[in-house]
Amino acid sequence: MDPKILLVLVPVLVVPWIVLYFVLIASNKKVVSNYRKLNDKYQLDTDLSKKVGMKTHPCAEGIYRSRQVKIESVVRDSVDGNKVIPHTVLTVDCANTDNFHFKVVKRNKKNTQNYSAGSTLVDDSEFDDKFIITTNNPGKVKRIFDFNTKFKLDQVSALGFSGLIALEGNRLIYMEPELLASDDSLMRIELMMHEFCDIAEVMRYN
Repeated sequence: MDPKILLVLVPVLVVPWIVLYFVLIASNKKVVSNYRKLNDKYQLDTDLSKKVGMKTHPCAEGIYRSRQVKIESVVRDSVDGNKVIPHTVLTVDCANTDNFHFKVVKRNKKNTQNYSAGSTLVDDSEFDDKFIITTNNPGKVKRIFDFNTKFKLDQVSALGFSGLIALEGNRLIYMEPELLASDDSLMRIELMMHEFCDIAEVMRYN
């Protein structure tokens, strides 16, 4: 091969990998930093030892507002089931004695067809235009998704929510794609942790 062509090809092939490496390093540092912030702010026990490839997959858990909470980085199927990618998952324990369950996703062109069948409206056109809810107890969902809950979810949506909110058994679950690598993702997790504790309290009386 002509040496001149080699001189051109080497930078073209190598530079993107170098850039990617430093992007991954910066992203990894941000994930670790965000978990440390959670640790300091909420006194959660944080484990930073787990790695998947070059990425740190932390886990933080403890008691917040008298409830067991856990925030972890996992690799799992995406909400649409099309790929396996890293996710951030928040779980908050709650009392759920009547097998009540629900699932909430942000409405978009792709998921409207998959989730709309059998979905529940909360009689708030602005909220219903943004979210799709499926549940086995529409009446209870309408009581739980009151003004404060809808307002908080609207804030989460404005911060870029693209995952899943659910009640499964005795766990309220918030899941979003990618790791906790930005200020917005940290704010979403904190908002949902506060809101889940509120929902868990409301569920005690509904």
